[in-house]
Amino acid sequence: MKRAHIIFFGDVTGTGYRFFIKQKAIELGLKGYCKINHHKQIELEIEGKNNSIDEFLKFVEKGVSLQAKSNSFTVEIYDDLKGFITMDSDIV
Repeated sequence: MKRAHIIFFGDVTGTGYRFFIKQKAIELGLKGYCKINHHKQIELEIEGKNNSIDEFLKFVEKGVSLQAKSNSFTVEIYDDLKGFITMDSDIV
């Protein structure tokens, strides 16, 4: 098990990022959150099985949304878990 903290910046507004991120995370059984932070960036923190996190990172590297003009992000990986129980988002 591991945890990933990802921040998307650049062209993220109106691209469907949060929707696609939440759907993919749920599909992979990941838990955490996805929201717009105070810098107007999409902040994501997820945790789960190593292979699920790895598959999610491949999804991110390919580009989350076809509507985005750029795919800029940072990733930090941690071994400690926070114990998230759902995948929350600031969208429905």
